[in-house]
Amino acid sequence: MRRTPGQGTALETVPRLAGEPLVAAVAEVAATVLGPVAERTAVTGVPVTHLEALAGCGAYGLVGYEPPEGSGLTHGEVVREVHELLSAADPSTWFVHVQHFALVKALVKSPHTALRDRWLPELATGRKRSTAGFAYLRQPEPPVSARETDGGWRLDGRVPWMTGWGLADMAVLGAVAPGDRALFVRADCGPRARDGLVAVDSAPLWAMDGTHTSAVEIRDLFVPHEDVISLEPRTEWAHGYDLENANAQPAVFGHLRAAVDLLLATAPRAGAAYETLALRLAEQAARLRTEAYALRDEQPPEKEVAARTGIRAAALDLGVRAATACVAATGGRAVRYGDTAGRLAREALFHLVQAQTPGLREATADVTLRGVRPGRTPGGRDIGHRSTT
Repeated sequence: MRRTPGQGTALETVPRLAGEPLVAAVAEVAATVLGPVAERTAVTGVPVTHLEALAGCGAYGLVGYEPPEGSGLTHGEVVREVHELLSAADPSTWFVHVQHFALVKALVKSPHTALRDRWLPELATGRKRSTAGFAYLRQPEPPVSARETDGGWRLDGRVPWMTGWGLADMAVLGAVAPGDRALFVRADCGPRARDGLVAVDSAPLWAMDGTHTSAVEIRDLFVPHEDVISLEPRTEWAHGYDLENANAQPAVFGHLRAAVDLLLATAPRAGAAYETLALRLAEQAARLRTEAYALRDEQPPEKEVAARTGIRAAALDLGVRAATACVAATGGRAVRYGDTAGRLAREALFHLVQAQTPGLREATADVTLRGVRPGRTPGGRDIGHRSTT
């Protein structure tokens, strides 16, 4: 039987999930296609064949996927397991892949049925791939603006980060429109891209540099009305964005599964203490994961926001400490590009800022300064001891 991330620890895939068809198919691709070349991918970049393999196993159909009737599994359980498996095996490919769903989710919610019907079928199969640029709309002065014109809108500005550039066929773009409104549009960015989207030179990333992330200038890009996804008050959008990102992300638990696996693999050389550490890290991560997912499943998004944010910060902190232990167990080799421990350390810091909100920034500082002690998190949830030794 093929090993899955975290196997033999509290983080392993539970049997009822392991046998689910989509989870099993994704686990196979992760183990045979993505994982074996993850270090090379992190340096040279995600190849299109990785994304084709994910399309072939059904991973692009996550948003509308429902587990087999009678399995007892929910949509959320399957989606989270898929993200954990992919981020544990190959975070670069996971991050390119996850950008795809921003447009899919936006289209599902869009009142423009013709736009939704035109693109969702191709996006759900992976025949078309997408990416995103809109998180900057939370800034006081967003770097992308829109003005209405005959037949549509014209956009100008600079997207600081667009992941999967050169791999995606289209993108969901956000711009601030008059009246402090958030405009979201679909735009081509592959071979059919208009002249208004241009990748520009930007500094290389010291973490997740294999994700084909580029700065993109938007130069008087015309978007017809038929490609407008939504237009809403920017404050309302930002509120929803913050609520969603208060939750701990499955990719962080995938990262922890990979770190635990590395510690167990290095323990025979590094010392038995690292096996003990790995198992305790897994137990603590599993407790955080259970609490985080229960909040997402059982409470509406606006409830217990501080608790969700505190748990997310604790999981991020745990990931940093787990990756630090991986570097210590590996030794000097970890500072070289191409080493798994060094990559895990860089990725742990990436997770600190990915989809970061002001609330998360404050909670991260609180966890770092005070640690997670027996009792309650900043949000009021009991998540146990910080100590893992």
